[in-house]
Amino acid sequence: MSEGSRRPAAFVEAGLVALLGAGVLLDARAYPAPLIEGVPGPAFFPGLVAFLLIGCSAVLALRPSREPASARMEGGGVLRLGGAVLWVAGFLLMLPLIGHLAALPPLILGLMWLSGERSPWILIAVSLAFGGFVHLLFVVTLGVPLP
Repeated sequence: MSEGSRRPAAFVEAGLVALLGAGVLLDARAYPAPLIEGVPGPAFFPGLVAFLLIGCSAVLALRPSREPASARMEGGGVLRLGGAVLWVAGFLLMLPLIGHLAALPPLILGLMWLSGERSPWILIAVSLAFGGFVHLLFVVTLGVPLP
């Protein structure tokens, strides 16, 4: 692919990530204020994630191309992206029914598989460890109730 045809794709990616960050930031504005002055409230983590997403979008848009002009992108990117969107939609549908502890590991496993990971041990171990980490961090440590 030529440099001219790859740069618009990078700007589209950066724009989508920035849009996601802006959406998270807009949603975080509706969270209640902290109960104790000087302590981060419920909007702190979503706001932090939003700023990180917006910062990453700037990096995506401004980074120079590292591939030679003759390099070809691997096929199936659109199918993987569509699969990821459907997988996340399925997660969002199942989340209220089965809860985060049961829904998060299959989400992570599926997204890792769509990203190219094929080792069953890594898929299972990382998915379970990430689900456990999220539960321990938010529910046990921070006391944030998750669905």
